[in-house]
Amino acid sequence: MKSRLSNHLYSTTLVAALLAGNTHLAMAAPAVVAAAEQTQTAPLSLHGAIEQALKTSIDLELLQIDYDVTEYETLYTLREKAAIQLENVNTLDDAKKKYEDAAKARKDLALSEVTLKTSKNNLQLQVQKAYFEVSSLEEKIKLQKQSIQRQYWSENDEAKEKLSALETSYKQALAKLNDLLNEKKDKSWRLETRELSAPLVATLEEAKAQAYKKRPDMMKAVAEKDFAEVKVNYTKDYTPISTYKGKVAVKQLRKSDLVLERLKQKVDQEVADSFEKVAAAKKALAESVLAKNEAAKQYQQALSDYTSQKAALKDLIEKEASLFAAETKASESLYQYNLAVSTLDQSIGF
Repeated sequence: MKSRLSNHLYSTTLVAALLAGNTHLAMAAPAVVAAAEQTQTAPLSLHGAIEQALKTSIDLELLQIDYDVTEYETLYTLREKAAIQLENVNTLDDAKKKYEDAAKARKDLALSEVTLKTSKNNLQLQVQKAYFEVSSLEEKIKLQKQSIQRQYWSENDEAKEKLSALETSYKQALAKLNDLLNEKKDKSWRLETRELSAPLVATLEEAKAQAYKKRPDMMKAVAEKDFAEVKVNYTKDYTPISTYKGKVAVKQLRKSDLVLERLKQKVDQEVADSFEKVAAAKKALAESVLAKNEAAKQYQQALSDYTSQKAALKDLIEKEASLFAAETKASESLYQYNLAVSTLDQSIGF
């Protein structure tokens, strides 16, 4: 292979370190460059990214206004219906004006909240995915650069092409994240590269129970059922349940029960799948980190053996390739684990 020691950016440092047997110095140059790059960018945590996206979203602000207006209208309607005295409620139509109108106002408020919460959850998930993608590509670029720097014995045009492709993907992912944050598309950030904490749920059943309370689709189904129950209750108080209107009210309540039951089954399956994927991703991440650490030890030993002329260049090349593969797999495992945790968060309801 053609040597490129003379024109490599870090060739002098690397050669001196290798000749001196100082492997720590040989690995220091990339770290210095990375530290210098970090001083030029602002820090951005995942929590900070989510907060900024939620705060600056015009769509969310519009939905919040709709919710606030609905809340005011609901309070007015409830106050108005509460003022109707029971002694003035003598017919089914009278009961409808007092009870059904109030129940409908409460349902409308609940559905407005569902719409707002759904949009918030969707935006939060989009930000998390975009954040993890940028962070993952940033890490892969760093690893690719480190691998190129370690391979001082080769021009490695293929690795350079992969680096260029990664940098293009990074710019696209960064633009997507910044769009969600309402920032300039090319604004750079110093992101956290760490694993998320899984939701604080001890068991699958606890996760399901939380999902029943927090998921927007469950909130909507419960609101529809509550409204149907009110109709049945006031109808049977003012007319026989065997009448046309009574039968319709009973059928509507039964329908709402079935819809809620079917939705619970769907929620159970989604939460169980997400719960299982988090466990599998956590295991894969731990295994990949161990493999990366072992590959690093083997590379360092091969580098030491090569500089002391105890091993051939071929052995060093093989160990470097194994290290790069292990580093890349660990980085991808972290990305997949974080995605799995975010999906579980959404399946529970954030």
